Amino acid sequence: MERWEVFGKRTVDDPWTSVGAVHAPDDEMALLLAKEAFFRHGEGVDFAVVRLADIHVFGRPDLLTFATDKSYKLQSGYTGMGDKRRRAATRAQEAGAVVDRPRPVDKRVLNPSHRRRSAAGTGPAAGEGRGDD
Repeated sequence: MERWEVFGKRTVDDPWTSVGAVHAPDDEMALLLAKEAFFRHGEGVDFAVVRLADIHVFGRPDLLTFATDKSYKLQSGYTGMGDKRRRAATRAQEAGAVVDRPRPVDKRVLNPSHRRRSAAGTGPAAGEGRGDD
């Protein structure tokens, strides 16, 4: 007996999804067994069977890899960035480039009073800045 893959649709608008498999000698028996095994309680609106031998597998995983380097899309693509930055700075100094300005101010905290407190290592005082008063 051959193995038949069973596909079904829950509603008319749903895509075909695999629901299981049956073993049968021909397509008529496969349809009957699929109906009894997977759709006897009216779970779907349509079903189909496909002989497993008729399903063709791509079988070339090397063709599914990226054609270009897309490591920038993954976190692992950014490992070693500190070393790269230091090497670039060393090469720039060797070439005679000079950084003549300081690092930009950290603007992540917009309120200057918050910056002073966070630098001092203290949090807000009781009732300060919370709208309690």
